[in-house]
Amino acid sequence: MKVTLPLATAARTCFSNGSIAPALSLAAFAGSLELLLVGMMATVTPLAAVALTVLVVNFRHVFYAFSFPLHLVKHPVAKAYAVYAMIDEAYAVNASLPEAERSAPRLLAMQIACETYWVGGGLVGVALGAALPAPIKGLEFALCALFTVLTLDAFRSRSELPSVLLAGAGAALALVLTPGLALFTALLMFVGLLLVRHTLTTRRPAQESTDA
Repeated sequence: MKVTLPLATAARTCFSNGSIAPALSLAAFAGSLELLLVGMMATVTPLAAVALTVLVVNFRHVFYAFSFPLHLVKHPVAKAYAVYAMIDEAYAVNASLPEAERSAPRLLAMQIACETYWVGGGLVGVALGAALPAPIKGLEFALCALFTVLTLDAFRSRSELPSVLLAGAGAALALVLTPGLALFTALLMFVGLLLVRHTLTTRRPAQESTDA
């Protein structure tokens, strides 16, 4: 208790002064994770719990790597940055682009722009937050709204209604079966359902050609 309270007080002081905002945005370039880390650092959460939370929240990035065009980036330093900056927004925007319009300069420019507005927006947010007299209720919904817009935009560009239905089914089952790890379970279920769908869709043309 004698150690925890001063550390928590120091963490809250750093957050209130806004000095940690740009450092956290650069070290943990992931919006939803940053929001969780702020609270966990303020309460001096054990490192094991922090590591498990990071794994669960950012586990979806493993699946991003399957279709993110990292092969376009040849330089090792540029490729390392592309991996570091592979966030939800960059993936969603790239997924909506036709294959012919994808290139390494365009990909890197998009990722640099995303990081610039994220870190810069965080600094502006710190300044505005310090000037506001009290917290604004409901503002935290902005992140949820962002993911909703990205999902709708990806759906409109690809017209993948079956994938949307499978994602909804996976999320619903995860909320019922494992409410404490809903995101992690939903991602695993969604991947499993996509694999089943892929197997069925590839097997059907083969059977039709054999029958013909």
